Amino acid sequence: MTYRGPSEAQINAEALARRGSPYTAASGVSFRVQWDYHRREPENLRDAVRMVRRAYADEVPTKLHEGYDSIGEGGTPKMTARAEGYLFGNAQSSDAKRNPETGESDIVSYYHAPFRATLDAMAHGNATERRIAAIVSHVTIGSQGPKEACMAEDVPDWAVSLVAFPVLAAFLRQLSDMKVSPNRRENADALSRADNVA
Repeated sequence: MTYRGPSEAQINAEALARRGSPYTAASGVSFRVQWDYHRREPENLRDAVRMVRRAYADEVPTKLHEGYDSIGEGGTPKMTARAEGYLFGNAQSSDAKRNPETGESDIVSYYHAPFRATLDAMAHGNATERRIAAIVSHVTIGSQGPKEACMAEDVPDWAVSLVAFPVLAAFLRQLSDMKVSPNRRENADALSRADNVA
């Protein structure tokens, strides 16, 4: 008798066995490659400018008003909640829930506007971070080119090409949608344990 391939029962059994695993080996490799942090690094200045401007544009609300039929205070059209939060809200706001009894918020939450939160944190950081925030602001909000943005921040002409790419790449490395804010009680407990050990 000649071999005619696997039987129908064997094919069904192999298909059922494969169905139990959520990803195949090839899909797992693809997933690891796609989420590798090296792939998120900009390759050149043009790529860095595109990534920074895209992060800024993704947060700007596309619709400012609910419609002309809903009138707000002062007789102007009422703003959408997203636009109002973007314009007048805290740049560091997140979806953290606050415990009414202790007043402490979640340790891990997600920023409503990660670009604004990172820009705000760097604008209130040390001198280097403030310069980075200013250059990124010129490139995104001011729509300047990266070299012009560096010159606006008093970078010497001979160093502009050396500074523009690392500045934008440094900002992109800091950009994250996750906010980590340890609770005050846990910090106090950790400090008291450290004092007792010393």
